[in-house]
Amino acid sequence: MAINLAKRASDKVVERFRLGSCTEGIFSNRWKWTGVATVQVYSVDKLPLQSYEKDKEDGSRFGALTELGDTVQEMTVKDDKAFNGSIDKGNNTAQMMIKAASSVLRRQTDEVIIPYVDRYRLQKLAAGAGITGSNVALTRENAIETVMKAGAEMSNKMVPRDGRVLYIGESEAIKVKLADQVVGADKLAGEVLVSGVCGTIDGMQVRVVPDDYMPEETVFMIVRRGCAVAPKKIETYRILEEHPDIDGAVVQGRLLHDCFVLEALKDGIYVGKSSGN
Repeated sequence: MAINLAKRASDKVVERFRLGSCTEGIFSNRWKWTGVATVQVYSVDKLPLQSYEKDKEDGSRFGALTELGDTVQEMTVKDDKAFNGSIDKGNNTAQMMIKAASSVLRRQTDEVIIPYVDRYRLQKLAAGAGITGSNVALTRENAIETVMKAGAEMSNKMVPRDGRVLYIGESEAIKVKLADQVVGADKLAGEVLVSGVCGTIDGMQVRVVPDDYMPEETVFMIVRRGCAVAPKKIETYRILEEHPDIDGAVVQGRLLHDCFVLEALKDGIYVGKSSGN
């Protein structure tokens, strides 16, 4: 740790680059974790389709009677992260008051918390995907077709076409932007409404993210909105102006959160992997 005391210097701070969240807006809000750490989600099983026997005299003409079953998924919020930093009044005064506590808290949120949460969620989404493509390699020649074929696999699993989001790293996105195939693909341009959004392909919103946001060996991922949940059970950010242990301010934060793919909707996630696993 270094504390650089100012001599003759500007009172302006050089702000680092930062990104907004790229995963907001894709999760279901149907379940609440208020007051509990664990939520159980039930899905009702399907009944077998049988032939109607209109000439049958004994027993049901609708076929064998089957008790309707169900499946339960239990989700417990576990990822618990925190930070705790002090701003000594003496050092801050000697540094021309560049460490305003509110600004420090904003930087910590923008540069640490949001990127961490985005990476964590993308890892969880990829791990819970219901459809996986193996040995995927995008080129300028095949990029659009590969993405469309992935979408077709989802459609063949009855996943609705609306609400799909394509996640792709910056390096792989170059091949998509330069793709020779343009039929059925909109130009990657337009107003940015969510961090990383740069247009649509085959009706899918494209969100380009830093390469290290993508899970290992993941070339791209398609996620349909609502097939996962991302609860934040505790989200505390605070500034303690009067602290018994230091003469200055303390900046603290805690985030208890998680991300779960709903088992009944896991086919709403397609992961294109570079390996055969």
